[in-house]
Amino acid sequence: MKKIILFVGMGVATIFGIQACSTSVEDTTHTTSVAEDKANIKKTIDGFYDKLNVIDDGDFSKYVLYTMFNNTAQEYDDSYLNNVVEKWETQFGDALIDNKLQFANKLGTYTYNPVSSTWTKVANANAVVLKFPSVQNQIAVDSELTLTSYTDIQTSYNSETIWLPKTFDITLKRSGNTVFSMKLSNVTFDNSTNFSMPISANVQIYSAPLTQNIVWQRVTSKDFKFTYNASTPQGANSEIIAQVTLKHSDYANISSKDDFKTISAQITEGNLKIVANMNVEALAPLSDPTDAQINNNSKAELFYNGQKIGDIIYKTVSGKGELFVVYFDGTMENTDVYVGDFEQKIKNIFANYLD
Repeated sequence: MKKIILFVGMGVATIFGIQACSTSVEDTTHTTSVAEDKANIKKTIDGFYDKLNVIDDGDFSKYVLYTMFNNTAQEYDDSYLNNVVEKWETQFGDALIDNKLQFANKLGTYTYNPVSSTWTKVANANAVVLKFPSVQNQIAVDSELTLTSYTDIQTSYNSETIWLPKTFDITLKRSGNTVFSMKLSNVTFDNSTNFSMPISANVQIYSAPLTQNIVWQRVTSKDFKFTYNASTPQGANSEIIAQVTLKHSDYANISSKDDFKTISAQITEGNLKIVANMNVEALAPLSDPTDAQINNNSKAELFYNGQKIGDIIYKTVSGKGELFVVYFDGTMENTDVYVGDFEQKIKNIFANYLD
């Protein structure tokens, strides 16, 4: 099957995706010109890059760089943290036994002594707290990882028993400042088959300064909804709302695209929004669908401030699948105009991690 290009990314690289779309734009009254629409798209994408720069300069990014890239070569190296964890397990036993986290048995506040390379423990009835230096050869104990409110549930996968978390609250601090936190709640499973299907979950993630909220829920036995929202104190919100309809509810036998009926999504970055849907049931049997087959079974519309400014269509150009924006006046341009340099932009923003 032809590769369907996904123009994705919390507003930019993810924002023109979910297959292709209709072949024409409806005749409606527009309050902006095509030139203004193009400028608004570019402004939104530039704002997305600005937000990525804020994240790259944030406290969580600084922590990762300090802890895992703070070496002569400035390359990723987690050997120090792995060594600290191994020493903890040598003293206090494995944290994971028979696929189950030993939270209740490990309650306590643990502090690592970098001089003796040993841990000490004091009582703590509510949490597992690990205190340790952020980097090797540092005396100051400036990192603190805290896990509370942990509960789990027995599930199965391929006839193997696995204990998956239902709730937890984890926080990572450096020098008293929270750089990362994650909270899990409202996790439930359908255990009617030999595969435990997650049917609801709420996840809140803070990686300073980015706040993310994820909600997964089963609407009916065959319909599922995924919602993702991300924001920073400055900058536009990013949101993805996706709905998946399965052809059946035998979750243990969901193995390929042939088990899906439809997929729809709303992808928003600030004032820019994509509304898209795809008839997977019609496209899945086609090993090499034509452009017309793709466009007839998929649809994506582009909006700005609630006003439709164009459709997105799929076209094969020189043997390669491309996405094009068709504006309300019928003119068309390749989405590469906006995101052709996306990969290079990302490399430039996160150069400290990638160089």
